[in-house]
Amino acid sequence: MAPSPTGYLHIGGARTALFNYLFSRHYKGTFILRIEDTDQERSKEEFEDAILQDLRWLGVEWDEGPIKEGAYGPYYQSERLDLYRKYLKKLQELGKVYACYCTPEELEAERQDLLKRHKTPKYLGKCRNLTEQEKKALEAQGRPSVIRFRIDEKDPIQFHDLIRGDISVDPSILGDFVICKPDGWPLYNFAAVVDDCEMKISHVIRGEEHISNTPRQILLAKTLGLELPQYAHVSIILAPDRSKLSKRHGATSLGDYRTQGFLADALKNYLALLGWNPGDEREIMSEKELIQDFVLERMVKSPAIFDVEKLKWMNGMYIRNSALDTIVHESLPFLEASGLSVKDKHPHWLKKVIETIRGNLETLNQVGSFSELFFDEKFTLAEEAKTQLLKNKKEVLEVLNALDTLLAKAGTIDLEGFQKLQEDLKSKVTVSDKKLLFQSQRLALTGRLKGPEMTVVMPILGVDSCRKRIQITKSKLSL
Repeated sequence: MAPSPTGYLHIGGARTALFNYLFSRHYKGTFILRIEDTDQERSKEEFEDAILQDLRWLGVEWDEGPIKEGAYGPYYQSERLDLYRKYLKKLQELGKVYACYCTPEELEAERQDLLKRHKTPKYLGKCRNLTEQEKKALEAQGRPSVIRFRIDEKDPIQFHDLIRGDISVDPSILGDFVICKPDGWPLYNFAAVVDDCEMKISHVIRGEEHISNTPRQILLAKTLGLELPQYAHVSIILAPDRSKLSKRHGATSLGDYRTQGFLADALKNYLALLGWNPGDEREIMSEKELIQDFVLERMVKSPAIFDVEKLKWMNGMYIRNSALDTIVHESLPFLEASGLSVKDKHPHWLKKVIETIRGNLETLNQVGSFSELFFDEKFTLAEEAKTQLLKNKKEVLEVLNALDTLLAKAGTIDLEGFQKLQEDLKSKVTVSDKKLLFQSQRLALTGRLKGPEMTVVMPILGVDSCRKRIQITKSKLSL
C-alpha cells in the first residue's frame, strides 16, 4: 500500500489498504506501507498524520513502514532519491531517456489536436531527437526540462491481472512518458517500479485506474532488468446513481466517517464487501472471518456501489451487538460534543443509558439526541407535551402530586419498585383512565410524547431526578 500525502485518505484508498491487509494476513505475508511523497508542493505532514491515524483506527496495521522500521526502508520516497538517481543513470546509459522542453501550453495544444482528429492523446516525440545545439538553444530560453522514457517496443505489452485475467496493450498508444520532473524528483511510474523491486514486493492490489500505468511500469522494469510484482486491479467505487462518488453523496474521507459516528469494525466489514464477497450470503463478518476467507478469486470486476444507507444499517447492527463497554467508551466524545457532561455520572448509570438507547442508533453521533432525556440539565417540557398535559390539568396535577409524595418515601427505584410505585399510585388518585395515568408520568418526567418504556426510564432517572422534573413540570403548567 502506497498512499500519497496530498490529501486525506478517501474511501477508495481505505478499501485498497484493507484489501492489501486482508490478503497479506490470509497468506501470512508482510504488509508494507510506503509513503509516496514525491509531490513536494502538495504533500503535507498533516495529511500523512491523518492517513496513518485513519489506517490504525480502521485496524489496518502495517508490518513495515512509517514508525515500524524493517529490512526494506526507508519508507518515504523523499528519502530514497539516491536510489532513483542510480536507476536514472542506468536508463541514461542505455539511451532510454531524454530531456523534453515542451511547455504545458504546447502539450495541451498537441493533445487537443489529437482529440479533434479522433486519435488517442499521447506525446508525439517532439523532443525525442534533439541535437545538443537545439537543447542549448532551448535552455538559453530558460525552458525547464523533464525526463521522458523512450518507448521503442512494437510488440504488444502483455501481463496477467490476478482479477481481470490477461491484458494486452499496444505500445504505440502510450507515447514517451515523463519519469522525472524538472527538479529531478521522480514521478509515480518510475519511483514505484524501483521501490517495488528494491522492497521485494510480491503483490500489489490497487485501483483499476492504475491499469493504464501497468504497461509503462512493465517497460521500465524490463529495461532496468527488474522483477515486477503481480498486480490485481480492484473495481472502482460508484455512488448509488452510478456516478463518481463525491461529497454530494455523503462523506468521502475515512476521517469524516469516524467523526460521524461509524464504528471501525462496521466500516471495515462494509468496505471488505465492496468488490469482494465471501462466496455465500453473509454480510456481517468479523476480521477473523474476513482474513480467513479473503482470496482474489472472489473479487468482482464490475464497479462497487457505495450505499451509505446500507452502511448505516450495518453500523447499527454493530452498535447493538458489540460489547456494551465498547459502545459506552466510543460514545463518550459524542456525548461531550452534544453538551452532555458525563464527568460526574456513575459508570453504571451511563451504561444503563447507552444500553437503553443503542437499539435506536445508526451512528454514534445520534447518541446525544437519544440520551439527553436522561440528563437533567437538558430536561425541557416540549410544547406539544405541555399542550397535552394542559388538556387534563386537574387530573395531571393530582397524579404528579401523588407521585411526588410516593417517590419521597421510595428511596430508590428498580423494576420491582417501579411496579409497586404504580400500584400505590393507582390507589392514591381518583384518575381511572390508565392511559392518562401513564401519559402524565411520561410527559412530566421526559418532556416528550414518545420515548423508552417508563419501566426503564424511571429507574435510570432515580428518585431525585424524577422529583425535580415533577416540580419543573408543575411550574410550567401553572404559568
